This record gives sequence, structure tokens and C-alpha cells, in this order.
Amino acid sequence: MKKGDIRRVQILDTAEKLFYEQGYDRTSVQDILNALQMSKGGFYHYFDAKDSVLKAVSERRAQSRFDQLNAAIYGSRRSPVEKLNMILAMANLFEAEEAPFAALMLKLCYRDKDASMNAHRRRILVDRLLPTLNDVIAEGVADGSFHTRHPMEVGRLLLLMACDVDDEACGMLADNPDNPDVMLPMLELLNTWRESVEKLAGAPYGTVVLFEAGRLIDAWQAAAAILDKEEKPE
Repeated sequence: MKKGDIRRVQILDTAEKLFYEQGYDRTSVQDILNALQMSKGGFYHYFDAKDSVLKAVSERRAQSRFDQLNAAIYGSRRSPVEKLNMILAMANLFEAEEAPFAALMLKLCYRDKDASMNAHRRRILVDRLLPTLNDVIAEGVADGSFHTRHPMEVGRLLLLMACDVDDEACGMLADNPDNPDVMLPMLELLNTWRESVEKLAGAPYGTVVLFEAGRLIDAWQAAAAILDKEEKPE
């Protein structure tokens, strides 16, 4: 790794750690500089603002997950339906991310309504997952797992819908982090989405899973607890 690449990674590692420890809002560029003993010029050589750092952190985390996903998709004998479940689970913030980062995205994208960050996250998901999803749909059509007359279009539609469903569920949780009753309408929404995926892909009823309710609730609660603690510091 080149010296410049090492320095960029150090900025990302340090910033991500500070975002979790102090909160994104309470972390300044100067805090990052102090932690690294770096000049402003050194920082601005790589990034033009704090939000650019967070977007780079998000991209790096996503790329790591997508590399692992592609290795599992292309290096296994899983069925097309199993592969579809794996891909669409990546669009769920709580399935894809660890609790600290999920809480960070909940606050910025859904409580603070940061449209730029949310659009960035959606764009990464669609652009990076679509080629793999198209391959899986083509494989499923070829072996009879899926039945659709639009194999080259249905993948993008599924990902766009996945992002919208995730937005809705995350918004509900961000607005009601202390209310356990919000889990029921969220699960109903996700179950409706699951059936919609089956219909759009032409998959047999009950074959698309997308999420395991107990694990998803645990992930939601872990992220909500971090969000609540940040909002009500001791």
C-alpha cells in the first residue's frame, strides 16, 4: 500500500472510531486532526469535508460486505433463491451493518433527514448489487426457479423497492426508538415486501425469506439503544 493510501486509511479509521465514541455531530475535523497529529492541509488533500469522510467510510464498509457476498454467490452451489435472499438482505440496514454504524445511519439519514447521505447510501447499494442480482435472476430463470418476462429489469426494481422499504422501516424506528410496539408494523411491512419479491421474481410462495424476525429485532434494539444513549448522554 502506498504512503498516501496508508494515510487515507488512517483518516478513515480514526474518524470512524471518533464518530462512534463522540457521535458524528460532536466530532469535528479538528478532532480528527488532533487524534492523528495531522495538519489541515494533510486532511484536505484527501477529503473536502467531514461528510466526505463519512461517505468514504460507508463506501469502504459496503465494499467489504459486497466482496464477501460475491465470494459467497459465485463460489458456492447455493440455489438462485438462496442467493436472492442473500443479496436483498444486504439492502436492510440492520442485516447488513453492525449496531454502531446502523445507529449512526439511523440518526443522520432518518432522524436528522440528511438527504445527501441517504441518497449516497442508496446509490451504493443499487449500483454495487445490481450486476450480481442480474446474474442470479438470469440463473434462476434458466433453471426454472424464477418466472419473469422481464429478467433484465426486475433486478433494479427489486433493489429500488428494497431501499424504499428499508427507508420506511428505519424511519419508523428512528421516530420511535423506545416504543416496542413499532416492531409489529415494521415486521408486517417486511412480510408484505417478502411476498412482493416472490411475485415480482416469479418465485414459489414461501421460498423468499429475506430476514429472520428474532435476529432482526435484536439488531434493531441494539441500534436503537445506541441511538437513545447518544441522544440522552449521561
